[in-house]
Amino acid sequence: MSAKYNLEFILHAKDSSSKIIKNSLAEFGSDLVISEDLEQKESHNYKVSMATEDPTLVFDLCSQLGRIRSVKIH
Repeated sequence: MSAKYNLEFILHAKDSSSKIIKNSLAEFGSDLVISEDLEQKESHNYKVSMATEDPTLVFDLCSQLGRIRSVKIH
């Protein structure tokens, strides 16, 4: 899969873990990296970085998991 878009965003997902998020997004792109904001342990904020052909599918799925913030698309 040759990706057209590199995405970076913060996902506030109170009821999800980084493993759940990673498993949900794995089929939609490559180079998937998810890291938790360790400074605020109670925040449930995950930094997501990935390459994808279709950002709309990624954001549609993530919007079901939580709130999306700080979006960067390259």
